[in-house]
Amino acid sequence: MRTPNTACILCGKPLYRRPNELARVRYAACMAHRAEAQTVVGITENQQRGLALGRPKGTNHRAGYKHRENSKRKIAESNVAFYAANPEKAIARGAKTRGELNVRWKGGLAQLNKSIRQMRENRVWMDAIKARDGACVRCEGTDRLEAHHKVELAELVDRHGIRSRDDARAHAAILWDLENGETLCQGCHLAEHGRVLNGSRAHRRAHQRVE
Repeated sequence: MRTPNTACILCGKPLYRRPNELARVRYAACMAHRAEAQTVVGITENQQRGLALGRPKGTNHRAGYKHRENSKRKIAESNVAFYAANPEKAIARGAKTRGELNVRWKGGLAQLNKSIRQMRENRVWMDAIKARDGACVRCEGTDRLEAHHKVELAELVDRHGIRSRDDARAHAAILWDLENGETLCQGCHLAEHGRVLNGSRAHRRAHQRVE
């Protein structure tokens, strides 16, 4: 039996607790007095704040807390690995959250063009274009790079009669042809579409030239 290193706060019974446990707790209590000891000692301000958050049905005690960046990175890596190994589950999950089944469904107000731009295939295409060019093809800037369709995505969608995300996937070779893409900085991209960032620092950064 290990040598006692503490005692019950109520009855004084000798107890042994690991040093790391003692460093975390405010008191020690034997099994017979554990519940009573918590009542006598009370709770801390942090515990009171946690209880004030409550735990409504359907939520958990972490509601309202933000994940640390390290935790978010681990969760993302875990999800990517899981769905890469189980593509059929990724498809099934997507089918359950599209259109009217999505919690953010608003009666079909979202434009198809916007929906297609949010697809994974489009994000992969944008990353590939920027990785290939490495800088803005107009001004050679390297800040705030964006991928641009030479033939507009909306025009391709209309030209090929695409009416859904599934149609878009069927025409992936056309919509996300690398030859139809080029890298532009934010300023040049806006100018291409007839818009400007009026004298802002973002506009100056977007036109930063390679030394």
